[in-house]
Amino acid sequence: MAETSIGERRWTRGAWLTVLAAGIFIALNLAHVAYRFSLPSLGWVVWDPDLDEGRGQFWLAANAVGAPSALQPGDVVTHLGEVNLGAYNALESELLPRPARWRAGERITVTVERQGQALVIEAPVVRWTWAAWWRTNLLDPRRLWEWVVTALLLGLVGYTLAHRPGNLAARFLFAFGVAQFSITLSDTLPDYLALATDPPGATSKALFGNIIFAYLLGPSFLGFALTFPRPKAWIQRQPRWLLAPFLLGASTIVLLALLPAYASIGFGLTFAMLVGGLGALLHSGVTQHDAISRAQLRWAIGGVSVGVSLFLLNILLFPGQPLYREWLGALASLGFPVMVLSLAMAILRYRLFDIDLIIRRTLIYSALTALLALTYFGLVIVLQGVVTGVGGARAEWVTVASTLAVAALFAPLRARVQTFIDRRFFRTKYNAAQALAEFAAAARDETDLHALTGHLIRIVQATMQPEHATVWLARRPADAVYPLEDRRPTQ
Repeated sequence: MAETSIGERRWTRGAWLTVLAAGIFIALNLAHVAYRFSLPSLGWVVWDPDLDEGRGQFWLAANAVGAPSALQPGDVVTHLGEVNLGAYNALESELLPRPARWRAGERITVTVERQGQALVIEAPVVRWTWAAWWRTNLLDPRRLWEWVVTALLLGLVGYTLAHRPGNLAARFLFAFGVAQFSITLSDTLPDYLALATDPPGATSKALFGNIIFAYLLGPSFLGFALTFPRPKAWIQRQPRWLLAPFLLGASTIVLLALLPAYASIGFGLTFAMLVGGLGALLHSGVTQHDAISRAQLRWAIGGVSVGVSLFLLNILLFPGQPLYREWLGALASLGFPVMVLSLAMAILRYRLFDIDLIIRRTLIYSALTALLALTYFGLVIVLQGVVTGVGGARAEWVTVASTLAVAALFAPLRARVQTFIDRRFFRTKYNAAQALAEFAAAARDETDLHALTGHLIRIVQATMQPEHATVWLARRPADAVYPLEDRRPTQ
């Protein structure tokens, strides 16, 4: 264990190459964003078109630069000068021709759709400024929250790599965090209308998107899963297999460059690698039996499950709950940090065995909340139905009575739920000092060796909870003579 820990803390050539590659990629991404400041623009935050089939119009969210015009938030831009934006196809990378007066300092006619009416508005052509970037990213609470989450994530993966540079899983986790940071950085200037009319900008944006998803996000997570908590047996025999996901991602990037219409292949490949990574973690959970590895896997699988659940919650509830779109988006943005935090704690082995306490409390209070909610709504529905049937009117006291009933049930119901979960999943809660004191007292008073070993097995099963426990007693030879100190002679 000590040799492994020392090896994990040593900076190797692979660790330095990982940091160097990440730095180069982030620098190129920064250059791409800086280039977009030079493009002509309306100065508005303009989001992507509807990508159901790759086509659609661009809608205006906010006037970031502040240039005066008659444009309003919510306007859908259908024409830019003489160019029809409906011809834009994001999936097939069909760029728009540059309008005749699409230069900074000029004025251009913009056709927008507002409340079902088509309006022609003359607007100034400007460039994005750093002040506009600041207002868009750091003064908007939603964008600021994204940056805080991204900075937290990058700090976690950087801290993990700094403390375990020799650990392969830490390097893959670092690449995974850099990929997520690059997504936020690439979207830091949300003006997709300017990109649609500029081939170099659109090409570099698409290239970075393909590299992030096809070459970094999926392969790095799959590589992490194959090397955590220790590399798979076939990976230890042939470490070069770890390059396969990245080679497949590079091949996909080349394919998408030649056949941009097949962009769904890249998303499908990333999804397949993420699913494969989850499968590899579950396989390790079944095959790894030592206590430390199992605790690490509980952290990893638990964090990944919570992160994926937050994403699914966001996706499933967006269409039906538009009023909660912002809250769900903020909640879903916690998915990556929660996932990375749990993986980082598993790699660093920080408070490793606290995961059992977290799981236990999560199970208890989740079940308790569900039971109390069912009780409350059940009482309200039943009592309100009875009162309405008898008196013909709704009564406010029903809600008050139901609330008081739930409050009275909280303590006893929590005790019942806690007892049930402890019996089903956590057989015994124990205090280590108390368990040792009880065994010491039994060893002092017990004279029957069989009873004493049985007591020892029961304590081990109750506290350590192993799959099986056996006591092996070494017997002395009958003719052996030892000194009074009971020290066996050395060979």
